Amino acid sequence: MLDAASRRLSMLYRVLRSSNVRLNKINNSFLKYSTVPLKEGEKVVSIGDVSKTVKTANNPEYVPRIYLSEPLTQDTLHHLRWMLQKDLLGQDMFLLGRPGPLRARLALQYLELTGRELEYVALSRDTTESDLKQRREISGGTAEYIDQSAVRAATMGRVLVLQGIEKAERNVLPVLNNLLENREMHLEDGRFLIPAARYDRLLKDHGKKELDRWGLVRVSDDFRVIALGLPVPGYHGNPLDPPLRSRFQARNISTPSYQDTLSSLQARYQTVSESKLTQLVSASFALLAPESATLGLPDFPTDNLDKAAHLLAAFPWLSVQDVLSRLYPHHCMLAKEGRGAVENILASFQIRPEETHPATVFLAPGEESTVATLKCGFSETSVEVACGLVPSPQPAPPAVETESLQRGLTGLLQSHLAGDICVVGSRGCGKSTLVSLLAHTLGYTVEPIVLYQDMTSRDLIQQRATLATGD
Repeated sequence: MLDAASRRLSMLYRVLRSSNVRLNKINNSFLKYSTVPLKEGEKVVSIGDVSKTVKTANNPEYVPRIYLSEPLTQDTLHHLRWMLQKDLLGQDMFLLGRPGPLRARLALQYLELTGRELEYVALSRDTTESDLKQRREISGGTAEYIDQSAVRAATMGRVLVLQGIEKAERNVLPVLNNLLENREMHLEDGRFLIPAARYDRLLKDHGKKELDRWGLVRVSDDFRVIALGLPVPGYHGNPLDPPLRSRFQARNISTPSYQDTLSSLQARYQTVSESKLTQLVSASFALLAPESATLGLPDFPTDNLDKAAHLLAAFPWLSVQDVLSRLYPHHCMLAKEGRGAVENILASFQIRPEETHPATVFLAPGEESTVATLKCGFSETSVEVACGLVPSPQPAPPAVETESLQRGLTGLLQSHLAGDICVVGSRGCGKSTLVSLLAHTLGYTVEPIVLYQDMTSRDLIQQRATLATGD
């Protein structure tokens, strides 16, 4: 109890003493980041007026990559500066925000910038205490405990990222309470994690062999936790218990501003007309406004605006309404009142449905990608799309090529250029046939998975099995 109080006072003292904490000064300033090598194995990372010396990772394969490949916005740099401050103070972080990849991308950008190793846990209702601490496995006919992500991160000085913290059952996360507050945890194999300062004192007095006999394990000074979650209430999920919530320093990761989003898209997609991009961004932010939330409309996925602009750049004949309906299919997910509200919002920006025509598709296969030429009326566009073995060795699925089927296949080919696809429709409308046609066209092999209500998250990725040797 005394150690916990001392740790809180020490942290408060560092916050008050730190010359980097200047209230209301940095909010509107222009930030830059830099990394300066020091002696071998060390570098200084600076964001604005905040700097930290970091060490080279022992396991570089655990450090995220390619998340800093694009220029960082000022909003992102302000978030990263705040995270660097909390890291300097030895505090764990909780990033709150709307659904989407923004919070996870921010955490990975910070880890890449500082060269920190990552341990990642995607929480769900199926996550148990053993998934965080230790799992008992049979190896060579002997049962032994294997350290899981939280324990590995604590002992190896990594950053533990907890994704979807609102999805975990309320009896799971409290096992981390003591690890977050005091850097202590009792393990199933009899060992006990203790903070670095206490371990070092005991090591000086008793020696390594005696501490190993006692089962004491040192928690690294570099260990941090970054939790990612949604605000509850407001979204579906379990609210954090107050004791656990108090262990984190929280920050709201808001959606980038309208002007920043529009400027970014205009800079990246200069071939798209300014009027189309303005309509696209204006409609998305109108659907995200608090007034739309009061009407019961779901959030618009602004993180996918880049994909929408990509489609407009690749296929100039596409209308803004067509692209928006792929990101926000209001016609099939809302009731009559909701559909009317969305259509009124779109009409206020002069976005109205336009008649679409199926495009003729020509494929020129390559080794790893295919050049697809889509011709719609007098317009023709050639794009490079990922593919399998073209032409496909499998026979084409039986289907009558109607105009609606050809229109759907054209839409899937276009959307495939931008990313993954979710095909939505009523039962028996031909979704499986359409996907099979797309797979045959691009030389893919279909791997069907039937989902059901009682399915766990592990059924999609890996299943535990017993070998013939008993392992």
